Amino acid sequence: MAQFTKIYETYARSVYRFLFALTGSEDLAEELLQETFYRAFLHIDRFEGRSSLYTWLCQIGKNAWLKECRRRGRQDSLEALTGSTPSAEQEVFHREEQRRIRQAVYGLEEPYKEVFILHAYGDVKLKDIAAAYGKSESWARVTYHRARTRILEEVSK
Repeated sequence: MAQFTKIYETYARSVYRFLFALTGSEDLAEELLQETFYRAFLHIDRFEGRSSLYTWLCQIGKNAWLKECRRRGRQDSLEALTGSTPSAEQEVFHREEQRRIRQAVYGLEEPYKEVFILHAYGDVKLKDIAAAYGKSESWARVTYHRARTRILEEVSK
């Protein structure tokens, strides 16, 4: 138990930031963080070490988020948060822009979607993503770049 407490203390903040980037909600990110570590605690024996522990925890967190989205019957936004309060017109434009980005991200086929979400929103290093897939770091870089290019092309249509 003490070893798992150390894992929590080491990774909770980073996993929380990843979940907050996915959800855009402090409350939901906190709830998912607890769910993530609960599941990790129950299934720590399944961690095979093919990726970093952080990557494994982010994957559990992402799966918990997707389960929550399905439960709610909608997909939560992958919004980039700004520090200022936008006007009503800016808010409408921003929501539309984020909707288009979200559609483009969700329209990607695997592994492009997962690599993009983990790297862009979760700050997971490309070498860790590559390790999780059992591929080279250059594969992860190319996959991320192709995903980003496809998203930009789709959004600019």
